[in-house]
Order: sequence, then structure tokens, then C-alpha cells
Amino acid sequence: MVGRHLGTMAVIALGTVIATQAVSAQEPKYGGTLTIVPYSPGIAALSWDPADWNWKVSIDAGPYMEQLMVGDLSKGVRGGGKNNFFSEAWLSDDVLRGELAESWEVVDKPLSIVINLRKNVKWQACKGIMEARDFTAKDVVFAYNRLVASPKANKVYFSFIDRAEETGPHQVTFFLKEYNSEWKYRLGYGYYAGIYPKEITEAPNGGAGNWQNACGTGPFRLTRYEAGAFGDYQANKEYWDRETIDGKPYKIPFVDNLVMRTIGDSQTRLAAFRTGKIDVMANINWDELKSLAPIQDKIKVIEHPDYAGEALAMRVDAPPFDNPKVRLALNLAVDRAAISKQIYGGHADFPHLPMDETWEGYFTPPEKMPNDAREVLQYDPAKAKKLLAEAGLANGFEFKAQVPSFPEQLKKAQIVAGYLSAIGVKMTIEPKEYGAFLSLMTTGKHGPGYWHFAGMSNPTASIEKLYRSSSVWNSARVNDPKVDAALDTIQQERDPDKVKKGVAALTNEMTARAPFLFLPRPRSFTVWWPWVKNYYGEISVSARRDAPVWARAWIDQDLKKSMGF
Repeated sequence: MVGRHLGTMAVIALGTVIATQAVSAQEPKYGGTLTIVPYSPGIAALSWDPADWNWKVSIDAGPYMEQLMVGDLSKGVRGGGKNNFFSEAWLSDDVLRGELAESWEVVDKPLSIVINLRKNVKWQACKGIMEARDFTAKDVVFAYNRLVASPKANKVYFSFIDRAEETGPHQVTFFLKEYNSEWKYRLGYGYYAGIYPKEITEAPNGGAGNWQNACGTGPFRLTRYEAGAFGDYQANKEYWDRETIDGKPYKIPFVDNLVMRTIGDSQTRLAAFRTGKIDVMANINWDELKSLAPIQDKIKVIEHPDYAGEALAMRVDAPPFDNPKVRLALNLAVDRAAISKQIYGGHADFPHLPMDETWEGYFTPPEKMPNDAREVLQYDPAKAKKLLAEAGLANGFEFKAQVPSFPEQLKKAQIVAGYLSAIGVKMTIEPKEYGAFLSLMTTGKHGPGYWHFAGMSNPTASIEKLYRSSSVWNSARVNDPKVDAALDTIQQERDPDKVKKGVAALTNEMTARAPFLFLPRPRSFTVWWPWVKNYYGEISVSARRDAPVWARAWIDQDLKKSMGF
């Protein structure tokens, strides 16, 4: 069994691990350019239009496109709290605040969610598209209606909502068909929760899908974009929000420019960071961190769970993976503990899918799992061969698996293939460019094996994505009315403790069924230069959205110059 993770002692030798208590901030300084390499550094913007239902919009459009809700950074480590804001898309109520929303409540009669909006927010003036104007409830209703009407819409995602109405100039009411325990994520801060004006959809040359038509309420505005290279975001000087430091409110953003680099090659990224051309680099792996040893005494480092979980999905809707003995056999054939040490130096979490160990009450530690679920996590190649024989496959079998063509994922797939070959199973790897790889799954055209490579989002969304029969992310093609009914019960439950128990029980049941061969999740590292001030290692304040973090950071130009940059 792989330990959940080894801790940070090995990291301390390679840099400064940020403390988990509030640090007294110095007087902010305005100006300069903050250059970052965000999560998914090798993936350029996949779309600029939220109606395309693409997960990466929240990252690329996040600097200018805001949402109803967001994580409250002041209640995290920078304010003396415990939350590091490491989770991909999970905000507990104690760290959730309104962004474009000011307050909200669930009303029973009629069953509805009433959201009161901020009154001091304006849309940016965007030349040739719109003049600056007030943000109102009409904008929220428009963005929601356009999202659900999209031909690319996930029809289940908002199926609990009957309609959205403007019930006041700054009030929106979502009338519900039924309660959904995930409503804050789906409506407030999830991947598809961006709010944008109608004007950009009517703009020439592609409407909302053209980056040149980008316009929002956020702290930055997109002024230049080069696919596969960078996005250049200039400060929105009329931005509404403030950062309070030592009791004093400051206008933000502090920097004049935010540059988000897209650099697919690891060595190129690392070289740019070493030479000070990049200020913050998120989500690097253990080997990349070790390569920074020559500057270990100069940089800051923090270790955190990787967003993405990885697994070999086995399609249960066709032979041979419709047989649970075959799926269990493949799980038992792979030594996850050895993979953790071989690839990550032990800096990995396992088990983690579909639950993150930081999700208290949802995650079941291996020692407390039912025996049939715990068995799936073991390494027992002798029993794997026995199970294949019982399934009538004593001589093994062959199958194809599509894998994204990222070097790290191909490397892991090859290691898994090696383990499977030891029990007579040949896995043929089919590398696919990421866009094509993703399309195979969302259209259901992927093969019997598929390298499931996706974020975990939050407790309820994670099991929804993996096991709901209608989910496009259900790469194992689980189709069980009883599972769907269990998911319905979880989503309609208002008692948080009952939700936790329901999620934990279903997770254990589905782990035992083994539609996936879960792999260790690496511990990743974020590194930055000490001239980046008012930054404490946070990486997501909604759904991989980090722009509010960068709006609050500033550059100490004097320190940077004194360090030779």
C-alpha cells in the first residue's frame, strides 16, 4: 500500500517551504509585470467562450471573467487559517465568499436560490464592443440561459434548475425542480460559472469565441494572446475589489501586467524560471524540482497535491472488461507503491481517486475500507493470473488504450503496460494529441482502455463525473440505474453529514467494482522568487482559477534588482 504522502522534509532541502501561519505583509508596491506559468503549462487556451463548456476557460478567461462566488484568501493561510487553497475546485463554506454575488439563500416556498448581486461593479469599456456600464441581474440571467441552451451543454449539470429570473435590478432567483447539494459549485464557482455580457456574443469576428472580444468585470483585461506562447493581461484600473492588509484597504491589482506563459517543454520552462524570466511556476514535478537545486537557497517552494487524478479506465460496456474478475486482475497486477517510488521519489498520494484525503468525512482511509474495496488497491500478480484463468482468459488477451501524448503520461502508461505483460495481458498504447484524446472520451468513441486524466473537482462532482451514466467524463462507461439513484439521493440531500456518508459509501462500492485502475497521484510543487510579495502558495480559488491570487500579489523591484535580475 502506498503511503498517502511522505511529507515535506525532502522539500525543505530544496528550498523554503512556506509556513502555514499568517506572515506580516510589507507596504504594497504598484507597477511591474508578474509572469507566471500556470497549471497545465503545455495546454494553450482551448476556448474563450463559456458556452463551449470547456474546462480551461476558467483559467484563461479568469483574469477578466468573474463568477458569483470565490474563495476568501483572507480566511486561508495568509490570514492565519488552515486552508491552503490547494484543491482544484472545492471551497468549503467557511472559506467561501461572494465575488459578483453579495449574499445568497435557499428559499423553500417556492424552492429557489435567491442571489443578491454587488451594486458597485461595472463592465470594462471595450473598444468597438461596449462602453463601461453597470453589472446587473440581466447579465447573470443572460449568461446562464446561453450556457444551458448551448448545443454543447451537459444536460444533467443544471437539470435541477427550472428557470432563472431577474427578480430585481441586482437580484437573480433560480427556481428549482429539486434541491442539489452541489449548487454553489455549479452556479457559483465551478468551471462553467463565468459571467459575461451579452455584447461580446454579438461582437464581430467570432463573438465570445474570439479573444479579441474579451470583456469582463475582473481585475485584468486581455490585451494580447498568442496561442502556444502567452496571454498578456493589463490591469483594470477601475476594478471594484480591494485587498485589506494590516487593516488597510488597497486598490488592486498591484501589478500593471499579468503574463501567463504557455511553455510545453519542461527544460525551457525551468530555464526561464532560473533566469528570472518567470516569477511563479506552478505544478512542477519532483524531477523538475530537483533540477532547481543550484538555486535552492534563493527560491520559495511549496508542496501540494496535484489537481489531476490518473487511472486506466476499462470500458465495462463490452468484453473483456464487463467481467469484474478481469478488472480486478488488472488492478492486482500493478504495483502502485513501486510506481510511486520509481517516478515520484515517494511524493505521491494513493489511494486518492475519486476522493482527496483532504476532504474530511468524504475520504475513507484504506485501513477503514471494506475488504472488497481495499483488495483492489493491493499488489498480487499471482491472484491476478488466477482471476484471469477463472474468467476464461488463462492465456491473457490484448487491448488498446488511448493515452494523451504528454511525456509523463506516456511514461506511466508504458510502466503499467509492463506490469500487465507479466500476467499475459498486452496493452497497446495509442498516443493522442490532447484535444483529440479528450474528444474521443466526450463523444464515446474511445477504446476499451482509456487513460483517464482529469481533475477531481470536489467530493460530489468527482463521483458524478466518474460514475453517472450520462456523464461525458464517465470514461469506463458505468451504466447502472442503482448508481444513478444513489447519486440522485446524494445531490438532493440537504444535510451535509448525510451527503458525506453517502459519498463515502458509494465511493467504496465503486472502488470494489474496479472500473478503473487507479494510479498514485503525484505531489506537485509550486516555486516562486522572493520578490513576489503577498503570495503564500495558493493555486486555486474556484475551479483552477488563480487570477484573484495574482491580483493581490506585487513585485518588489528593489529586491529583484539586488538579486541580479
